Amino acid sequence: MAEKRPAASPGRAEAARIWLSYYNRILYEKGMLTEQERSRMEMKINRWQIPFHML
Repeated sequence: MAEKRPAASPGRAEAARIWLSYYNRILYEKGMLTEQERSRMEMKINRWQIPFHML
């Protein structure tokens, strides 16, 4: 019998974006990212979509 995956909650992608932004900020504050790298990553995070296999 095929296993059904539970539907993703509406806030799951938003929660993932919050965590990615948090880690991006921490890496910048610790000096592991330049301001340019931080900005570029933030743009990618904002465009990020939850992958289908995570649904």
